[in-house]
Amino acid sequence: MGIERASLVVESLNAINEAVQDTLETLTYSEATPIPAESCPARGAPYYMTTVEVKRPYAGFIRLMISRDMAISLVGSMLGCSDQMEEEWVHDGLSELVNTIGGRILAHLVDTYSSFDLGIPQTVFVEKVQPGPSGVLVRQAYAVNEGHVELELEFNRAQAA
Repeated sequence: MGIERASLVVESLNAINEAVQDTLETLTYSEATPIPAESCPARGAPYYMTTVEVKRPYAGFIRLMISRDMAISLVGSMLGCSDQMEEEWVHDGLSELVNTIGGRILAHLVDTYSSFDLGIPQTVFVEKVQPGPSGVLVRQAYAVNEGHVELELEFNRAQAA
């Protein structure tokens, strides 16, 4: 790993930890504690995967992977309800989480006078475990309540066209 890439990984991991912890505490009233990826249980199906494209100043993606039960719990906390949860509410809540996390990560990584551009978050319900993407720069897991969430950051330093 080159020096610039290693520096970007460290810088990104710090930004991710701060963004995830602040966002989950603020929006869901939940504490998120970083845990080593290898201590995280294998992701089983079904789960939700919410992805937002990073368009500028980097090209790539930010992905949130979360079990169905954890997603319902966190979105329920966001909405202040614990009864039946509509599927659309879960998708919208997860999209809001990843959008907020993504914005906080990029605000940390760009200088004060720069801007960034995120796409529209997309949430899918994954019923069969899929192999992870190959270009992941940083993958971090967090213990949250009685479960965990995973976040992946994939981008390169080159500015998007």
